[in-house]
Amino acid sequence: MNEENIFPDPGELPVLDWIETDRIAVDPLYQRPLDEQRVNAMAKAFTWRSFGAIVVVPSGDGYHVTDGQHRLEAAKLHPKVTHVPAVIVQADDIAQEASIFVDVNKNRKNVSALELFFAELAAGTGSAAETLRLSSHAGIRIPKFPGNFKPNDTIAVGELQKLIAGYVESRVVEFLTTVAAGGFRPITANHLKAVEHLLTDREFAPHIAAEDLAHTIKAVGTSLDKEARRFAATHGVTFWKGLASTWFQKCKKRRPAASPAPAAKTIPSKLGSLVRPEMAQRAAEMAARQSSQPKTNVTSSVMGDPAPGRSALDQRRAS
Repeated sequence: MNEENIFPDPGELPVLDWIETDRIAVDPLYQRPLDEQRVNAMAKAFTWRSFGAIVVVPSGDGYHVTDGQHRLEAAKLHPKVTHVPAVIVQADDIAQEASIFVDVNKNRKNVSALELFFAELAAGTGSAAETLRLSSHAGIRIPKFPGNFKPNDTIAVGELQKLIAGYVESRVVEFLTTVAAGGFRPITANHLKAVEHLLTDREFAPHIAAEDLAHTIKAVGTSLDKEARRFAATHGVTFWKGLASTWFQKCKKRRPAASPAPAAKTIPSKLGSLVRPEMAQRAAEMAARQSSQPKTNVTSSVMGDPAPGRSALDQRRAS
């Protein structure tokens, strides 16, 4: 068989050109809704190094973009960008325009969070290096090519980076060493969320310690997963919340620390700065005297205790 017959005819060669941004429009008939938040983020981080070229088709006196509408809108927001590089392809009608959109996108593979993590690690950007360091410190491995997971492997890099962004390093290490006690294959985002929830939520955190939770996780492993799913389904919550609740039930409880005794009333510092020193001193002395005087029944101290069946008021009237 002739090798040329294996591949389809590539068609007419496209033209690559720089086109004014205001001559390019989006046809909403087949394009996705615009994500304005994404556009704004792209505009603020705009650089030609990562822009590439958009794909357009001639339409009247201008063009329709078939691939790259978010990059185009970001370029339109940038005050120093007036032209964009574009690959110009031909389409006879709107149906052909839409088919170009389909052809460009149907075989496109989006970059996964794990792939992006290792790209950031190679580039030295973002929190990838810190994520890898803290994970390794806790005995957690992030495999580049997931598949046959080993104990304490994880590809939940997005959740790891959320923890690092939200807590100080010592707290992150506490979370990771606690979840690593389970030796899960792999550690999932659900495991990380459940541990974070138990060690930070006001309902649970005062009653358990990280080392006790680690002991519980090591003991139960994945044996409570079915129970956690039933809890989640019954209570209409996510699986990780169901997992947190079942772990909490099995975990050793500790008595919460006693609340400190309320301090004696004092003149607020802000008020003290607004009045003359002698007035502030006098107010403080009066507050001290009032707090030191016992609460007494004035009528009883003068008239004595009333007779049985009579109130202090009756006794006073009788006198």
